[in-house]
Amino acid sequence: MVVQKTAEDSPEAIAALTCNETDALLQVKYNITKDEWDSSISNSYRYTPFMYLRGNELRYKNFANLTDYETCLPRDECSEVVVGGLPTDAYKISFNGKAVDIGQEFFFDGKNPITSTEVGTCTTKPPICKDTEALLEIQYWSGSFEYNQQSAFRVEDKEGNIVLHGEPDGSDSVNQAYACLPKDDACYTFLIGGSYAWDIYASPPPSYSVFYDGKPVRRSDSWLFDSVQFGGSCKPRCNEDNESLIELFLYGTLHSGVDYEYEWDLNVTNRNSSATVSSGVVPQGPGISPLAHKIMCVPKGSCSSFSISAPNVIVNVTTNETLFLYPVYSLAMNNVTYRKVQWFASGDDGTGSDNQTTNMGSCTVGGLCDEQTQDLFDLELRTLPTPQSSEMSWRFGYTEREEGRERQYLLQDSYDYNDLGYDLDSSYRAIECVPKDGCDLSFNMTLRSPVESFTLKKNGIQLDDRQEIDAGYWAQMLTPFGQNCSPPSKSLSGGAIAGIVIACILLVAAVGAIGLAWYKRRQSQSSKEEGEEDPLPLRESLL
Repeated sequence: MVVQKTAEDSPEAIAALTCNETDALLQVKYNITKDEWDSSISNSYRYTPFMYLRGNELRYKNFANLTDYETCLPRDECSEVVVGGLPTDAYKISFNGKAVDIGQEFFFDGKNPITSTEVGTCTTKPPICKDTEALLEIQYWSGSFEYNQQSAFRVEDKEGNIVLHGEPDGSDSVNQAYACLPKDDACYTFLIGGSYAWDIYASPPPSYSVFYDGKPVRRSDSWLFDSVQFGGSCKPRCNEDNESLIELFLYGTLHSGVDYEYEWDLNVTNRNSSATVSSGVVPQGPGISPLAHKIMCVPKGSCSSFSISAPNVIVNVTTNETLFLYPVYSLAMNNVTYRKVQWFASGDDGTGSDNQTTNMGSCTVGGLCDEQTQDLFDLELRTLPTPQSSEMSWRFGYTEREEGRERQYLLQDSYDYNDLGYDLDSSYRAIECVPKDGCDLSFNMTLRSPVESFTLKKNGIQLDDRQEIDAGYWAQMLTPFGQNCSPPSKSLSGGAIAGIVIACILLVAAVGAIGLAWYKRRQSQSSKEEGEEDPLPLRESLL
């Protein structure tokens, strides 16, 4: 049984804490001041500092919560002390009366790391490799996730054989794995992915590091899926001179005892023609890793369409009940992500879809769309390099104005292409054929979206007409896209306006002339009354 005390306990209780012979005292003492806290701690609730130990978590929402901690832990077991969101010089750890060096560091909030420090009897140490071998070391912080979510990693050799694999030990855990691998004529691929994503704008992201032969290979602070090759004999997976690389990841739904397959096709589309360059299946079931990975090569400069379809798996013949499938998958071409979603296949309730198609590459309106009825929508954006407190939100569709209000009829939005969080400093793209005869079609993106830059093209032509719409928190940047079907304007042309101005000038002159004539007539009548009568009455033209 683990006994623990914090500074919130009475001095008598703290002083009375003693450990039995099989346990040793763990102490975590904080030495940060209030001013140092204010200047170095993130003020975002998403990055609240914490300490995690053996299933128990203490969260430090403010400086007053930060109190020294001590507990008794078994001497003969390995315990992991995880501290997140605090400077590493803000606390000291001791076990059995001896100071313990703070262990590995992982990314947390951009200011302060997460650290993992092992105490007690720990056997997770790197093996000693032969001269012909290199040490592979994988470290990763799992992040926070729900109990029913999974993730996994594996390392394959160049023949596709798995040489190392693993899964997180649980939520909020630091994980390590080691292997000694042959160095000669070697090329290895590290793959990682899961059924969930960590939104870097909503919670602390996970982090992993890969080291090979004492050198860092890759570090990532945000991943749903990722891959990296290492070793002295790796070759490009596609011909870099004339081919583009498409990478597919899929993490399937785990269903014990059920075998099924997802089918996929990759077509290269040109004007009035489409040719299948690759097709296959993603098998799922007992004994098969739910993490699937596929590399495809297509001609550079081509337009590619990738289609994936879900099977109709009947699990109960009597009730005709089908298997509910909700895999997570991503598609990228040349490091630009086109799709990263949790896809809900058709269910018994009629929701979901049996297939999805993603367009990628150098597509044209003539090659992909019906030019008579459709335009080509092409959006590309780049995310910011540092975490922000807001999430991505863009929409594309019809805008109608009714009684001073605007209402959106969506054709596409950001969640159609990525509903699992955007990675930092990364590129994303969406290509679709959209109706040509739409009224007031527009693209809208909230000003708070964490975007470094974006371009929107219609039929290959970049649209730069951007209008800022003030809507408070949901203020947007609007880019007109379709035809303007508003009622005809009653405003006049420049020539008509000039004619009106000239007419007005003539009218003023006429009025002046009339006034002058009237004045002279009155003068004449006054003279007649005083003198002789004029034989010829004065006659003035009105104009």
